Amino acid sequence: MNRIVRNIIFIVASILFYFVWANGGETVYGKFVAGGVEKITSRFSSIETTEIEHFEKEEKTMMYCYYPDRRTKITIEYCLPVVLLLAWQLSLFFDKRLNWKIALRFLGINWGIVYFLQIIFPLLMFNISQSKAKSMGLFIGLQVFGFIVFFLIIKDSLIIKYKYSETK
Repeated sequence: MNRIVRNIIFIVASILFYFVWANGGETVYGKFVAGGVEKITSRFSSIETTEIEHFEKEEKTMMYCYYPDRRTKITIEYCLPVVLLLAWQLSLFFDKRLNWKIALRFLGINWGIVYFLQIIFPLLMFNISQSKAKSMGLFIGLQVFGFIVFFLIIKDSLIIKYKYSETK
């Protein structure tokens, strides 16, 4: 019964977080990522500043990274897997095998990994040109965050199963 409740919370939270994402959350999180890029990534790269712009007509939010000689853009959609990660982390607080400190530690570690990778991701854009091969590489890079979140969820599940399982 315990896992059923956690799974139901995970599914419901995923849907709710996605609605929040679609109704302004994307722009808010985009500003958060852009702030991280500007404060952290720009210290060891040639990114001078970042900017977020939301386009109502296309229903997308873009992040612009300004380099000394050009401006690159990337859609904030690459951050969407954070919705799934946050839903998973919320559901862990309802897992009876874990206490809130352990669930909070999983949240800190997993979110820290994903956020760090998201703020250094714009470094890949520096050499992106109109080349089809480079554009394909960027597209593959955009999809990798979904796989990272998936593997973090599997990691948590295995740790919970083997380290925190109830022994009967």
